Amino acid sequence: MPLALLLALQAAAPAAPPPAAAAGIVDSDFDLARFQPPSLGLPGRGCARADPSAIIVCGRRSAGAYPLAEMALIFEPRHMVAQTRLGGNFIGDVHVESVPMDRGQVSNRVMVGVRLPF
Repeated sequence: MPLALLLALQAAAPAAPPPAAAAGIVDSDFDLARFQPPSLGLPGRGCARADPSAIIVCGRRSAGAYPLAEMALIFEPRHMVAQTRLGGNFIGDVHVESVPMDRGQVSNRVMVGVRLPF
């Protein structure tokens, strides 16, 4: 049976050639490596828009080019708290503990808690 399948696959018609491009679609050869950035000679705060075919992105930097202080507030490592409001005043949380025991053992615990503030 496998031999008959192989013979049938070999006798199958060859694949059809790819369809021609539809009307209105241009087959283009675009290679970005061939293009060099234009020397724009931009003044301090403006943008030269003399070439209508060029795409120019203009913008101003804020006082600091890299606001490291703001980024540190957003992305600095801090203690994560996994808690959510369960309904009403009930708050559920999950946290882990690692407690050293005698003889060098360490007890790793996962704690699930429900709190009702009063």
